[in-house]
Amino acid sequence: MNAIPGYRTEAVLGRGRSAVVYLAVHGRSARKVALKVARRDLLERQGQSPDFGHEFAALQALAPCQVISAHDHGLHGDAAYLSMDLMAGSVAQRMPGVPGPARTHALMSQAALALGQVHARGWVHRDVKPSNLLLHRDGRVMLGDLGCACRVGERGPQPAGTVIGTPRYAAPEQNDGAGAQPSADVYSLGVLLHELLTGQAPYPGETLTELFSQHQMAPVPRLPVALTGWQPLLDALLAKSPGDRPTDGHAVLEELTRLRKGLS
Repeated sequence: MNAIPGYRTEAVLGRGRSAVVYLAVHGRSARKVALKVARRDLLERQGQSPDFGHEFAALQALAPCQVISAHDHGLHGDAAYLSMDLMAGSVAQRMPGVPGPARTHALMSQAALALGQVHARGWVHRDVKPSNLLLHRDGRVMLGDLGCACRVGERGPQPAGTVIGTPRYAAPEQNDGAGAQPSADVYSLGVLLHELLTGQAPYPGETLTELFSQHQMAPVPRLPVALTGWQPLLDALLAKSPGDRPTDGHAVLEELTRLRKGLS
């Protein structure tokens, strides 16, 4: 990696399709940050702003919500960078095993709350998945990686035909050219719920074609007998038609509250 002026990298925190996130120290303030670095040509090919400008603007616009705070962004040579708050980890790091119903309920409630705040401000995340649900040191779930985010009804900066989000978690309608709607994020929460409860993806396709087909047509998986109390919520979140799902993150949170009362 080309050194980013003003930052000293110490370790790799994670790797995505186009970017690497480093633990870094900001030289002037000595503050530890998460420094996201990518080749600008890769970002341009994916229809993203080559300097992380779109993601920085989205994070700034949503700053009062449970989204990660961004400090700085720019270009250095052929590399783009984005400096953000350092989190304690991600939901993905809590999922090598099954966290259990109580922890699952807590994580789902926090994720639904964070998305509900974003939806209430007229935005859609469009790439909800465990590695983008970050854990604040105070226990809150914070949304990260808003490179695909856009306002409700918009199609985002990506060119036509671009795969939006992560196919394993994306709603059936997300890559059909429809404008962004909160119900797509709700579907992704359904995929997350199944993984938290069972340790497995609801649709295990290995190719894009298999995944798209399963999300479009495969029935919602049946949960084990011990988890049947969760089945109605899973059915609602993974409904094929957006109109059959809870409308947004706050609606999911209401369903989770009712579920907790029913299970208790």
